[in-house]
Amino acid sequence: MLKRVRWMAMGMGVAVWGQRRIKQWVQTYTPPEVAARAAKRSTDLAGQKVTEVRSAFVEGRQAMRDREAQLREQLDPTKYPPPVHYQPKAGR
Repeated sequence: MLKRVRWMAMGMGVAVWGQRRIKQWVQTYTPPEVAARAAKRSTDLAGQKVTEVRSAFVEGRQAMRDREAQLREQLDPTKYPPPVHYQPKAGR
């Protein structure tokens, strides 16, 4: 008799646990949850891409300025003065 009660209690416990687990799983796929998850992922991804694009622009501008400085050094410095943003590097 005690074995039956124990297995009955265990079965009820597993059933309650399974029911809660399924409810949680179903809750994650309701439209508001899916929309919130998609919005979070898209904003995270967009923030990541914005950072990458900004750093690429900064690197590109710096490379452009360096190349412009090299070309200006090859030309006559009196005829073509450096632009306002140009600051010659030490040691050149």
